[in-house]
Amino acid sequence: MSSITPPYPYPVSNSDLITSHSLIKHFEGGYFAQTVSIESSLESDNANNNSHVPKSAALEGRVQISAGPGAELLSGIKGSENAPTGGEEKKTDATLIYYLLTPDSYRGRMHMNLHSTFHLHHSGRALYTLIKPPSSSEPSAKPTIHRFVMGPNPSLGEVTQLFVPGGWWKASEIPDEDLLLLDSPSGNEQLRDKMGCLISEVVVPGWNPDQHQFIDEDKLKAMWGGEPGWEQYSKYIKAPEGLEYPDK
Repeated sequence: MSSITPPYPYPVSNSDLITSHSLIKHFEGGYFAQTVSIESSLESDNANNNSHVPKSAALEGRVQISAGPGAELLSGIKGSENAPTGGEEKKTDATLIYYLLTPDSYRGRMHMNLHSTFHLHHSGRALYTLIKPPSSSEPSAKPTIHRFVMGPNPSLGEVTQLFVPGGWWKASEIPDEDLLLLDSPSGNEQLRDKMGCLISEVVVPGWNPDQHQFIDEDKLKAMWGGEPGWEQYSKYIKAPEGLEYPDK
């Protein structure tokens, strides 16, 4: 675990980040905006063929279509970069979002994605608690726990990239030691607006509600087989006291 001292390393205020990236409240806690969605399908015609661009064998004849504000940087038009031409068997290959924690929404609810997720740091710091459920083939096994701080300083053990495979429980929060700065003599509203963590998340295949679930007390207890050890993670089941998150 790393430690910090004022001034907090956060170049852009939360209010500016929320405005500039059009972030809205996330049902896990924090704020987010989906910036890119990549879909692919088997094309029914050759409208998207380009003699200057070779075909990828890995796509197996599928054509990818990108949409969202991130895709508009290159296309210069609203919507997808290339309009679909009537394909079939459409799949969401990947999605990209911004995700922001702030002192007013400082902890995310613990959840599991069945798809792999890449986390890319931009600014601030967040503590990630990751729980790998024990194997069903080993009834006496205990879950595997990892905790990492995403932050700008690798010399303190912070990471700027974090890969979480599908099937792990995950929760992120602003570290307690950071929040304590708000109670210090130098703590003020300006510091509150420049404390948090902004990352990007890439989900592969793309995020969808069917591959996402929240933890509850029964699921948490089951990983410890009825023995003690789960209690310290129960704070991730619900929103912190005084906070409410939108419905999923």
